[in-house]
Amino acid sequence: MIFLNSKTHWLSEQTSRQPDKTAFITSERTVSYREFYMECSAATDFLFDLGIRNTEKVGLLYGHNYNFFAVVNALWFIGAVPVPLNTRLLTEELKKQIDLADIKFLLIDANLTEQFSHLNFENKIYFPSKSSRKTYDKNTQILNSTLLCDCLSGGEVLNCSLIMFTSGSTGNSKAVVHTFESLFESVKALDSCFGLSNEDVWLASLPLYHIGGFMIPVRALIAGSAVAFPDSPSHEDIKSGIKKFIPSHISLVPTTLFRLLNENVSPDANLKYAFLGGGPSDKKLISDAVSMNWPIIKVYGSTETCSMITALLPGESKEKLDSSGKVLSDVKITVQETDEILVASKTLFKEYYNDPLSTRSVFKDGWYRTGDIGRIDTDGYLFLDSRREDVIISGGENVSSGEVENVLKSHPSISDAFVFSLDDKTWGQIVCSVLVTDNFNEAEISDFLRTKLAGYKIPKRFFLLKKIPRNELGKVSRQTILKELSLD
Repeated sequence: MIFLNSKTHWLSEQTSRQPDKTAFITSERTVSYREFYMECSAATDFLFDLGIRNTEKVGLLYGHNYNFFAVVNALWFIGAVPVPLNTRLLTEELKKQIDLADIKFLLIDANLTEQFSHLNFENKIYFPSKSSRKTYDKNTQILNSTLLCDCLSGGEVLNCSLIMFTSGSTGNSKAVVHTFESLFESVKALDSCFGLSNEDVWLASLPLYHIGGFMIPVRALIAGSAVAFPDSPSHEDIKSGIKKFIPSHISLVPTTLFRLLNENVSPDANLKYAFLGGGPSDKKLISDAVSMNWPIIKVYGSTETCSMITALLPGESKEKLDSSGKVLSDVKITVQETDEILVASKTLFKEYYNDPLSTRSVFKDGWYRTGDIGRIDTDGYLFLDSRREDVIISGGENVSSGEVENVLKSHPSISDAFVFSLDDKTWGQIVCSVLVTDNFNEAEISDFLRTKLAGYKIPKRFFLLKKIPRNELGKVSRQTILKELSLD
C-alpha cells in the first residue's frame, strides 16, 4: 500500500520515512534512500549552477543505471522537465526530437561520450563527471515533505513533469506530456490491484526512455521499495539479473519472455508478478510461461496512458488468455461502433507538446482515442484485435510505418513503398516493406536506411510489386497487400 499523494515530494518523503531503506541495487553497490537523496541534492546544485531553471526542458541521453533517475529527481527539485531520449536513435532522429520538445540543455551519460560526440548542441553536458560530484555529511538535512507547488517555484511545472516520445502515425514523433498527477495515478491504480509494498524489489528490465521502463523506478519511489539495475536491459543481462537480484516484480516484452522460456529459465519463488506488455503475445507463449511457474500478468497500455491500464491476473480462465484482462482501478474503457478503444482515466497524458491539432484529434468528450481496435466481452475483459496499423511493435520497440515509408521513398531508385508487419515468434512483429523499383539491391537499400534510421526500424523482409494497390483516396489496404503477396 502506498502512503504518498500526487502533491507530496516523493523522494523527500521517503527519505524522511525510511532513510536507511535500500532504494537501488547494482552489481557494485547498494544505495539507501538517504544516500540517493544526497546524490540527488549534489546533482541539483550542479545543474542549477549550470543555469537550468524551472520549467526548462532538459534532454537525457543515459545508459541503463540509477544515475539516470538521480538526474530526473534533481530536475524535479529544480522544477525542470526531464525529456528521456532513445539512445538507439541516429543523430538526425535525435535532432528532430530535440527541436520538437524545445530542449534547452542536453545531459549525456559520461559513459556515452564517444557515442554522442558528433551530436552538435550548444548546451551539451556530459554527466555525471568528477566536477559534478560533492561529498555530503551523513547528517545532511533532509528537506521537509512539501507540496510540489510550494517547492517548485509557484507550481507551473505541475502541468508538465515529464515529456516522453512515442511513434506518430505520420512518421513524426509525438512528445507526450505527463504531469505528477498522471504518474501518481498510474502507480495508485497498480497498487489498488496488486498491493505494492516497500519490501518489493523491482528489476529495471526495460529501457528507461520508454514509459514502461521509466515507471519502474517511479513506482518504487512512491511505494518506498527498491529497484535492482542489471548492467543493461539486454536479454543476457536480464537473465543474469533475475538470478542475481531475485526480484519480486519484473516487466517483460514477449521477445524476452520467449527467449527465457527457450533457455528453460524459471523464476525464483520470490517473484510475485511478471508483467507482460510491449506488443502482441499469443496464448501459447503465456500458457508455456505459466507451466514453468512464471506469474504472468498480461497488460495493455501506452505512453499516453502512462503504461498499463488493464491486467489479466494469474489463474484467470483459459478462455481469457488471449485477452488483455480487465481495467485497473479508476480506469474506464469503452469501444466505439468502429471498434476503436477509448480510455478515460486520471493516468492519461495532458497533451502532445507543441501539437494542439494532434491533441484535439485524439480526445473526444473526455475520452482518449487510442486508435487500437478491440472489443469488451460480457465479463468485462478487453480483447485487443489489432494495434494501430501505422505502429509496429517489434521486440518491444515502437516503429512508425509512416516514418520508414518516407525514408524508403527518398531513395532515388524507389518510386513507391508500403511498410507493414508480419507476426514473428521471436520479435512479436517484424517490419516488412513492399517496394516498387526497377533496380532492387537489398544490401544497398539496407545500408541507405542505416544512415537515416535506428537499426530496429529497418525492414527485415522486402517484397517487390510492379504497383502498390491504392484506393481512390490513396490509401493502402494491408489485407489486399497480404493477398497479393500470398501471405494471407
